[in-house]
Amino acid sequence: MIDLHAGQTEVFKDLFIDRAHRYAALCTSRGWGKSYMASVCAVTAVFELLTLPKKVPNKDVYIIAPTYDQAIDIYYPIIQYDLGMEEYTSKSSKDTGKFSFSNETTLRLISYESVERMRGKGAYFVVWDEVSSCKKGIAPSEAWESIILPCINTRWSPARAAFFGAKSPGRALAISTPKGFNFFSDMFNFRESDKRWNSYKFDYTQSPLLDISEIEHSRRNMDPIRFASEYLAEFKESGNSVFYCFDRTKHIRDDLDYFKDDEIVHVCIDFNVGLQCSSAFALRGGQMHILDEFKGHPDTETLALTLKEKYKEHKIYAYPDPSGRARKTSAPTGQTDFSILRSAGIECFAKTKAPPIVDSVNAVNRMLLNADKKVNMYVHSRCKGVINSLERTKWVENNPDVAAIDKSEGVEHYSDGIRYGTEFLFPVTAGNKRHSRGFNF
Repeated sequence: MIDLHAGQTEVFKDLFIDRAHRYAALCTSRGWGKSYMASVCAVTAVFELLTLPKKVPNKDVYIIAPTYDQAIDIYYPIIQYDLGMEEYTSKSSKDTGKFSFSNETTLRLISYESVERMRGKGAYFVVWDEVSSCKKGIAPSEAWESIILPCINTRWSPARAAFFGAKSPGRALAISTPKGFNFFSDMFNFRESDKRWNSYKFDYTQSPLLDISEIEHSRRNMDPIRFASEYLAEFKESGNSVFYCFDRTKHIRDDLDYFKDDEIVHVCIDFNVGLQCSSAFALRGGQMHILDEFKGHPDTETLALTLKEKYKEHKIYAYPDPSGRARKTSAPTGQTDFSILRSAGIECFAKTKAPPIVDSVNAVNRMLLNADKKVNMYVHSRCKGVINSLERTKWVENNPDVAAIDKSEGVEHYSDGIRYGTEFLFPVTAGNKRHSRGFNF
């Protein structure tokens, strides 16, 4: 007998009864019942496939867990015994984590470490468990974009599902307890730009499986960031977050007017071959309204031509990395990034040398939220790269005395450019280079 509590029922109904969305991100506290929920969804997908003829290809369901032990030790007994699939399988193996059924349908339990094995295959339904804990192997974003999603949408698109008579196109359920702003937080926010997605959040008070008094006792013995993540299911960062004043609910706007006819277009630029991450903003009443973003130009010349074409009726002011005065980003001999921009009619504003990181970071944080609780920087919702960069740029850990930005994830490029522009226009003088890291509550 399958017994789902209210929160589990809501997600299950959306995916398998109403079929309102194809992809779901489920953010929950510890002890909510994620594994049981995931197992029920996977088994339901199996039963949908069992109605199809044997000749239909790619009748495969996957459950991905961070490690092989987790995949087998958690999911095998739930599926085989609690949900009674031993009565329906033609063959099952705990050693391989594979359940086989009579019409060539399979349910596979795999580790994230071996997710590459899915490449080039088909998947009707995928559960990705504890996304935030999947760190060994390729980057989670690459796993999703290059492996998992193609397995679903190339073999079980709406058209192919209709052709084979399946009840639904391919689907996926990403589940995790949050651990700051990582790729799972990106997945949770996919619904903002993709109607195929929905997101769900359940904290410890929404689980009948937990003893509330025990969790309240834990609250008194845990740091607030960890408690917020583990039991409140919130995407909280520690003081490791560089732009700790950034808050999606405060700073992302859909109602920002686009550049008016007579407005100057201000552009923040981070020189980087092949990326050239840039953001365009308007200055309005002492506020920065970030309205556009650019990425992927091979060199400064191409970026300059793009800016001139897009904003041909506007004057353009650029705030580049000061090192661009001398550095050449794939430019002809004798030219610099600054000279290329100027030759395109773009005025450049930068100090003679890059300001201390702490100064430019403080300038951005003050624009995001000053001591009077006033917001002076807003980002249009279309600027996904800027939002991601402000939210996820971090300090190098275990190095409290030196302000160094962690570049391992490559998310800092947009915010680097914004630092240059903000510090030039709205500078904050720092007395030293030690940075007091903040907490976002």
